[in-house]
Amino acid sequence: MQGKTPSQHKSEIVVVIMALLVFVVGLVGHLAGASIANSDSFGYIAAPVPLIVGVLAFIAYKVAEKGDY
Repeated sequence: MQGKTPSQHKSEIVVVIMALLVFVVGLVGHLAGASIANSDSFGYIAAPVPLIVGVLAFIAYKVAEKGDY
């Protein structure tokens, strides 16, 4: 069994950081969506969340794809 190369470690770390960013963006969007009844300004935060999550997931996929096998 072979060890991982430095570029594989780097790509794994980047993908984990991207996953944490997606989690935080989703959590903020969820909380903003839950609070939308109280204020209209939270709607401006919650509205672009699916687009942001999709873009971050696509970037994480491309980074993971470029990792050495």
